[in-house]
Amino acid sequence: MNELLQTGTEAFRHPWAAGLIFIGTFIMISFRRMSILPIGRPSAALLGAVLMVAFGVVESEEAYRLVNWDTICLLLGMMIIAEHLRAAGLFERFTRVVEKFNSPFGLLIAVSISSALLSAILVNDPVCVVMTPLVIEVCRRKRLKLLPYLVILATSSNIGSSLTLTGNPQNMIIGSLSRLGYLRFVLLMSLPVIVAMLINSLLAWLYYGRDLLLDDTSIEKGEFLPVRESIPEQIVKTRRLRVGVAGLCLACLGFVSGFSMAFSALAGAVVVITFHRKDPSELLEKMEWSLLLFFAALFVVIGGLQTSGLASAVTAWSMHLIAGDMISQVWIFSGITLVGSNLLSNVPFVLLASQSVPSMGTPDLFWCLLAYVSTIAGNLTIFGSVANMIVAETAKDDCKISFWAFARFGIVSTILSLLTGVWILTQIFLVMNISIR
Repeated sequence: MNELLQTGTEAFRHPWAAGLIFIGTFIMISFRRMSILPIGRPSAALLGAVLMVAFGVVESEEAYRLVNWDTICLLLGMMIIAEHLRAAGLFERFTRVVEKFNSPFGLLIAVSISSALLSAILVNDPVCVVMTPLVIEVCRRKRLKLLPYLVILATSSNIGSSLTLTGNPQNMIIGSLSRLGYLRFVLLMSLPVIVAMLINSLLAWLYYGRDLLLDDTSIEKGEFLPVRESIPEQIVKTRRLRVGVAGLCLACLGFVSGFSMAFSALAGAVVVITFHRKDPSELLEKMEWSLLLFFAALFVVIGGLQTSGLASAVTAWSMHLIAGDMISQVWIFSGITLVGSNLLSNVPFVLLASQSVPSMGTPDLFWCLLAYVSTIAGNLTIFGSVANMIVAETAKDDCKISFWAFARFGIVSTILSLLTGVWILTQIFLVMNISIR
């Protein structure tokens, strides 16, 4: 490591300070509840960014340039569109359709497919925010056990979000850094995602298929709480929903045509705000501004590794670790991504791993692997993704999802989905004759 840092030392700034700040920041990010400094993930990332500037690792003006504004704008635009569609009643309409399934297992599969599709089109975190209470209400009225439906909602949302470059935050980062075409990415990821969904559904049948209804004993024990009022039957303003769909279609048209993904999303958001013809302050108040802060600050922290020279050293070290022929590299890289995404969380790991991908033998393959594995890795445990935590926290008063209750399903689903998905992606690139040797 010392030899790597000594090369071109004049271009490097305070590598050891950068390393300490980076480690401290990622410890605070990885441990979501720290009694010593319980300031939360966005604030921890912001603290790390400020320290990078304060210790001279990054110059103040340089910090602004390190932020990938394409990713920030893409996430902002999709959040605005998703929030507008939520307020317009899109998710309630989906839930009413899903609720018509009389078979408990049929309902489970309907929840799985709808959450996956919505997450692919929009962003998985807002989808889980909105769908969790709706799924709870449907299960209450049908006297169904909540745990299977909540686990399937979270895992399917994660799987579905890996289909597109806008399905989750880490894919948005990959889309901005890799310049992969939106439609090409969807075509490459379709088969792995479909197979992963089939695996998830099969496991759902094996784990929960015959035990979804609550029995009288469960109701007497209080495991099934009284039915609340039904999902609001207010008449959804058709015009408002049409405006939201039009904005989403415009954004998707920009994605598919190869136009800037960031400005495609912003164009869709502008359509939503303009043609709604109301003060957007209420809509903007519900935005996850802390998430945008988290991303911006993380870009500065990772940028500090670049200016300090540590990024070059880590990349060189990782290239030695990911050795052997291309097939060996694929599996080693996937394993590191699985572990790293759970230790550091998927977004920080993707930012860190993105330093190495361009130097890989077949960058497009490894960008796809990074997107797929880092997303599916979120299903390993309840703490593996923000979407899982959203479902667990939203449902905590109705159904406590323990670590092991989720993990007993999530671990098997994750391992099987990764083994099949990584193999399929590799075979796709082999068939396409993209120099894998």
